[in-house]
Amino acid sequence: MIKKVLLLLLLPGLALASFLDEVQKNLQNDVNYLSAKLSYEEAVFQVQKDKNILIPYVGLDRFTVSASISDSDLTYTVNVPLSITFLNIAGFNFSISNSWVYSSSRKEWRDSGWTFSVSRSLFSNFDLDQLEKQKNLFDASWKLLSVKNNVFVNTANDVFNSYYYAKKLEITSKRLQLLNEQMEELRKAYETGSVAYEDILSTQKQLQNLVLQLEKIKQIRSGVSKDYSQTVLGTMMNQLRRLTFELPDEQEALETVKSRYDAQASYISLQIAKKQSERSYQTWLPNPTLSAGLKLKEEGYSVSLGFSFSYDLIDRGERSQTYRITQYKLNLQNASYEEKLQSLEKAVKDAYASMRIAEISKQVSGLDLELKKMNLDRLNKKKEFVSEQDLESALLDVEEAELELFKAEFDLLMSKVNLLTVLGLDLIELLGGA
Repeated sequence: MIKKVLLLLLLPGLALASFLDEVQKNLQNDVNYLSAKLSYEEAVFQVQKDKNILIPYVGLDRFTVSASISDSDLTYTVNVPLSITFLNIAGFNFSISNSWVYSSSRKEWRDSGWTFSVSRSLFSNFDLDQLEKQKNLFDASWKLLSVKNNVFVNTANDVFNSYYYAKKLEITSKRLQLLNEQMEELRKAYETGSVAYEDILSTQKQLQNLVLQLEKIKQIRSGVSKDYSQTVLGTMMNQLRRLTFELPDEQEALETVKSRYDAQASYISLQIAKKQSERSYQTWLPNPTLSAGLKLKEEGYSVSLGFSFSYDLIDRGERSQTYRITQYKLNLQNASYEEKLQSLEKAVKDAYASMRIAEISKQVSGLDLELKKMNLDRLNKKKEFVSEQDLESALLDVEEAELELFKAEFDLLMSKVNLLTVLGLDLIELLGGA
């Protein structure tokens, strides 16, 4: 099912880029996105660096030029060292080195001979370092994805709110105008004694409620970052429909969510804790470094072997504390991973519940619109017995019901989008963005 969704979304056809353009603009101005992107690029570099272990470090170690003057004679010496080092190949470090020295007094180059050396700690935990970097990459990937999806969702809400509250403001202003007209007629009728003062107070209360509602709408609308065109709104709705056209069933979603970046990072943390626990005996042992070298010169060669370590015979409990922490971390990471899986399962179930609620709300809004239209038709059929204000009010009821149905559809689409974010899918990428 997930593959079908991806294939459908990547099909060329609908050239609806205006909404994505707005999302991309917001991304480039979002501090959290820029920070997350930087962290992600650094994590990618660290992982890629470990994959290039056969690329050596080549350098000049203390290249020097020295000169001396004695008895009006100038002599100088040039030292050109060269080292080629391969680091952390299965825990081993390999090095090839030589140095060439030129002396002006001898007027010749001499080399110190090629040296080949290899060294390794007896207990090398290079694999844990690699796992840690992989975990950091998953963490950075999840942070970047979350920020991108948040910007997408916030932009969608902004675009919709720009239209919805502008329309709401227009309808409420018209209602206020109608009620003011009705209030004037009531005052005139009250002066003639045809209506009670209670009717005046009741209408005044309705007026104040409408004014209050209008002010609240203005306040909410002021929180919208900017006004968007109808084109952006239209393309956004089409893209949201396209994005949520086909979704996985709940059981498939429960399996898919386990492959989220943050879930994988939590799993790797558990694997690291297990390996550290299995190797906790190393805390009590010295960790010697073994080394071997071969030096080649014109007059022959020499071989060297080395064995070195340091060990505190008596400490202040640091080794015992390190051992206890290692065991505690295993229990902590195991509980953390189980909690992560449970939270993901709950998030999926909540997302489907929200979708069902949004679907019912849309149906209710549809029924409400149908009733408002029936009422308007009924009033139109007996126009001669109905006031112009009642007709205009019924028409506004239909407009507002249409607006609420549109909002219900948007809410339903966003509840489906929420499911996609819970599954860890990149909304921008699914729609062809970068």
